[in-house]
Amino acid sequence: MRIPSQFNDSSLYRPRRGEKNAKKRTSVPGAADNRRRLIRLGVVLLLVIVVMREARRPGLYQTFFDAQEETWVEIEPATTPALALAQRRDASSDVPANRPAREDANSSAEETSLAATWDAAPRWVDAMELSLQRSWIQSLIQLRSVGRQSVDDRPPVEWVGLSVEQLDASVERLMPKSPPRESDASDSNSPGSDSPDSQWNAEALAGLQALRACAAAGECEPGLWNQISSWAVPLLDALETAAYRRVNDGTFWTSTDSDAFYLGLARSDQLAADQGVTTGTLPLLQQPEVYRGQTVRLVGRLQLAQKKTAQPNRVAVESYWKLWIIPADGGIRPTILMTRQLPAAIADSLTSDGSWDRASNPANPDGQIAAVGRFIKRLPYRSSIGADLAPVVIGRLVAAKGVATTSDGLAPRNADGGPDADADHVAWITGILIAVLAGIALAGWLMYRSALDAKRTRNLRRQAGDDVQLDLDALTNHDSEKQGTPS
Repeated sequence: MRIPSQFNDSSLYRPRRGEKNAKKRTSVPGAADNRRRLIRLGVVLLLVIVVMREARRPGLYQTFFDAQEETWVEIEPATTPALALAQRRDASSDVPANRPAREDANSSAEETSLAATWDAAPRWVDAMELSLQRSWIQSLIQLRSVGRQSVDDRPPVEWVGLSVEQLDASVERLMPKSPPRESDASDSNSPGSDSPDSQWNAEALAGLQALRACAAAGECEPGLWNQISSWAVPLLDALETAAYRRVNDGTFWTSTDSDAFYLGLARSDQLAADQGVTTGTLPLLQQPEVYRGQTVRLVGRLQLAQKKTAQPNRVAVESYWKLWIIPADGGIRPTILMTRQLPAAIADSLTSDGSWDRASNPANPDGQIAAVGRFIKRLPYRSSIGADLAPVVIGRLVAAKGVATTSDGLAPRNADGGPDADADHVAWITGILIAVLAGIALAGWLMYRSALDAKRTRNLRRQAGDDVQLDLDALTNHDSEKQGTPS
């Protein structure tokens, strides 16, 4: 028996080859075929309408295009407009005019990593005890923060940190006393030598005398940082490197981590937007010793933002933000970014619980951000699978995808100039409901038509069975005649 297809009345079996079966290969579409074609066209048209309505959402198709075509808005360091020009001037003052001839065109990159330009700075820090290092951090950060502000009509500031005795001890560690030798004339580290280290040491000794006068008087002038920045910046780099070596990895925050943590927050504004190598979570988790203290770049989705109150510290950091970022490398393990400031465009896009508000920024519904910072340690936290580790980076946000501000300083509600985000959200939900109801109605109508066709088929079979009547007497006589016939 040939079973007919439910889509059309043609046979499900392939026709045999040959000219005598040409009629079987030729099928004339009937009314049922036309009805099914119309149904298919209607379903495809409804799908096209839904796709056209959703096509205005960039998140649906942006992954199929080059990432360079995405719109990223650069985020400047959080400073007041009046101090922006002074900060740029101070950045150039970190590299003074009387520096050695090692200055090149790429001086901006040296502003954040100057430890290599003065070999004596790391050795000087290694010769200091921990209490002396912390006092240097407190004094230099205060002088740096005051020196980057306008010095016009500002009274002297109170001296904190280093004492006179500590400054004298620092001089002894910078230029240790040793018995004279015949080779001192050719020693590259001797004060009378013309080597680069001796020039740096001479500048540091002159600056130490000025700092000693401030410590003795209990106050200092606001512009003192500009005078000592030539050797104070590499000294801060060496102090920060030593602080990173004291970090305990894989544990909760301890007292030995505080120096690197707060010093990194205080100096995060020095990080340039193009610094570091873009990395994900796994490299930081698998090679913490390699990346500790190194500058890395994070690109991913902001999952959660938490504002924290700082513990008492030596660099005057009162609060900071803890950002949970899912890197854009395809993984699901988060990376924690510690930042001192959160731009207004990002803070206004957060909900009350710290998660990203998709409706506030239609141009950036997923909260895509970019950050740069220094990796410090792996921090334990409780995840959905139990105890886990997350890498911690201390730095700042440098860019966000599609986050812009209007002339009044507020984030626009709709980046494409159309209706506001709430109206678009309602229209989107309405379109989805209409599509669902249309699909249910279409499925119900198809089921109803299938039931009618099945009922009609059963009636036809029943009528065909009633027309066939068996004559049992005739069959009995036929069998008897066959048995009586001689072979």
